[in-house]
Amino acid sequence: MRKRYYLSFDMDDPRHREAERLFSQQANRQRTDFVVSSILAAAQTERLEQLVRQAVREELQNLRLAEVPQTLTPDTAVQLKELPGSLIHALEEL
Repeated sequence: MRKRYYLSFDMDDPRHREAERLFSQQANRQRTDFVVSSILAAAQTERLEQLVRQAVREELQNLRLAEVPQTLTPDTAVQLKELPGSLIHALEEL
């Protein structure tokens, strides 16, 4: 048994124009399969996105962040005695 639907595109809507362009590129006998595949792919993508969002949400709720100690600040001052002798002489030449 077949069920028929009427499909129309609003050519003022850019999304509809693009969908109509893709639809019209299909051979006449493949258009139904194209629409079915597109609908099922969109539904699967939506379900997958919901599953990923839920998994991330659950992991974030279970995440325990360790506090970073305040004493870990980078020391940007370099002492001359820490530099190799060859580098010190190279700096003097500049």
